[in-house]
Amino acid sequence: MAYIIVEVNWVDAETSGDNGWMDLTEALADAILPAPIMRTVGFLIADEENHIAVTDSLGTEECGSVTKIPRKMIRSLNELSVRHLGE
Repeated sequence: MAYIIVEVNWVDAETSGDNGWMDLTEALADAILPAPIMRTVGFLIADEENHIAVTDSLGTEECGSVTKIPRKMIRSLNELSVRHLGE
C-alpha cells in the first residue's frame, strides 16, 4: 500500500491555565495573543471530508500516534513524497 508523506501548516487551538483558578489580568493578556501556527510532517493515513489524519511512524501492522486536523484549521497541505510500505 502507498502512503503520501505530507507537510501540514495549521492553526492550533490552545488552552491556557491549569486546573485551578487563573488570574483575570493574565488570562486577558493571553487571550489576545494569536493562536499558534503548527507544522506537522507525516504519513497521510486518512483524507476525510472534514479532517485529515497523519502519523509519524508507520509499519505493516502498527503506527505511531495519530494527529487529526480539522480542515478548517489547515492553512496549507503539501505533498512531499509517496512511499510504499516495505521501502
